[in-house]
Amino acid sequence: MYKKLTELLKYHLHILLYTYFWLGLFICGLVAPQHRIDELGSAFITQGWHLSLLSLLLVLPVPLIYIWRMGKKERGATGN
Repeated sequence: MYKKLTELLKYHLHILLYTYFWLGLFICGLVAPQHRIDELGSAFITQGWHLSLLSLLLVLPVPLIYIWRMGKKERGATGN
């Protein structure tokens, strides 16, 4: 188990941190108080869920592409 955890952190730490950051941004967008959203001064983002939606569109594709490529690489290594 320790060896698997070490390999996971060694090869995938960057995407784990990126995804953790995205998840925080997504959740904070859902629970952000309105006065904090107003402080942004944006005409585009007027409610908290707008931040979550924007993060889904701009940030989420990166972890999904990474998972897809790692799965493709894994299948190529096994010969399937």
